[in-house]
Amino acid sequence: MRPLLLNLTTSLDGFIADADGGIEWILPPSSDVPGDYLELVATVDAFVMGRITYEVSLALPGGMDLFRGKRVYVFTSRADVQPHAGVEFIHEDPVEFVTALKQQVGGTIWLFGGGQLATALSSAGLVDEYLIAIQPVLLGEGIALWQGGGEQIRLEPVYARTWPDGIVELRYRRR
Repeated sequence: MRPLLLNLTTSLDGFIADADGGIEWILPPSSDVPGDYLELVATVDAFVMGRITYEVSLALPGGMDLFRGKRVYVFTSRADVQPHAGVEFIHEDPVEFVTALKQQVGGTIWLFGGGQLATALSSAGLVDEYLIAIQPVLLGEGIALWQGGGEQIRLEPVYARTWPDGIVELRYRRR
């Protein structure tokens, strides 16, 4: 079965976007990326994300470059979403779709965002590993990573490390 990796960035107080949905507070990627992180990213052949995360990615300079050559599945209930090469819009239940996707042959599936999707897939027991980059900022308010509900999930630590720019990376796997 293919692994599902939740890999995203939060503020120290647990927000994935500010109150207006902005992500300008996120530090640019470090030029000193650990080799094991690059190896992990190389195993990814599919991305799943919500519509808002997709639209934010489209607006970033080079924002869709990360997805080039990979399958990209965007969950949305809307029909008026801007298309992009290689992106497939999914209008069905994310839990059912990702359950089936994990059964297919392939590499790691990267759960790229957002909070509702992360909460739903984690609560359904579909997230195998959590790789969270915590930015050195307190937003005070915004869009929370976890959208409430669900049962307690026990995790075991894989590692924790600090990047040169002050980002703390935490990696856990489901017990």
